[in-house]
Amino acid sequence: MSQRTVLIATARVRPGCEAEFAAWQARQAAATAEFPGFVSSDMMPPSNPAEPWTIIKTFEDAAALDRWMHSPERAELIVAVTPLLDGVTFSETVATSDANDRQGTSVTEVIFTRVKPGKAKAYQEWSRRIQSLQTLHPGFTGAYVQPPAKGNEGGTWTTILRFNSTQSLEAWMNSPDRKAMIEEARPFLESEELMQLATSFPGWVPIDPSTGKGPPNWKTAMLVLLGLFPIVLLELRFLSPVLTQLGLHASLATFIGNCISVALTSFLTMPFFVKTFSWWLFPKNDDGATLKGSAILCALYACEVLIFWHLLPW
Repeated sequence: MSQRTVLIATARVRPGCEAEFAAWQARQAAATAEFPGFVSSDMMPPSNPAEPWTIIKTFEDAAALDRWMHSPERAELIVAVTPLLDGVTFSETVATSDANDRQGTSVTEVIFTRVKPGKAKAYQEWSRRIQSLQTLHPGFTGAYVQPPAKGNEGGTWTTILRFNSTQSLEAWMNSPDRKAMIEEARPFLESEELMQLATSFPGWVPIDPSTGKGPPNWKTAMLVLLGLFPIVLLELRFLSPVLTQLGLHASLATFIGNCISVALTSFLTMPFFVKTFSWWLFPKNDDGATLKGSAILCALYACEVLIFWHLLPW
């Protein structure tokens, strides 16, 4: 199996040319994303303006990197960036390593994006512009972009953003610039899923793409209770006696019951309730939506209790 090859480039940007360099970086990221053998791109702006920018590109193997290094696309990009640099050209280092992900105290946001059929070019052009904006946002420390596999037009684009603090990340996610870009992208985006530990129930509820935040934890807890109560009650009535007759120890019987409860909640009840009550979890204009949804859920709780009270003899 060939070893992935990493190209690490550093460049000092001429003072006053930061915005132009950010736009160029987004352009070259899009160019390499379409290049055969390309795996991923990682870019880190300097914490001090006097220090160089760092761009890390991973290729499937040394041959793929060599093709990129000698490609007309790269040559054109080098010509375009040279006037922006405080020096002649890049300083480049090649390494055969997979460990190009720098660890630190930065906060990470992972975005999985599916683009509508035939809209890949529109998405790439939009992606170049939003990358330029986020690069210049305070607290930005790096970005990782991985396109879908070649030939898989309906595949998922993976974008990883890193900021130096939760506050900086949230400032970008809630910024007018990003909200305007997200609205512009809606016509050609099939879906966008954000993954950040911004909720106490990761994996059960989505994150609002326009804010980067999950719903209030109490709302999610109410949905969990709505789906979990009947599952646990049915287990106590029908499953527990069977497990007891089999002679299983209480700890093992409880573990089996919990496995079933978690599975049904994760893959059956929560997906259904999150979709049904999305208007309540993420109200556009909360004109009584929160109160209305809460009242509906309380009524459903009462219905569940009454139904099982009469249908399940103990």
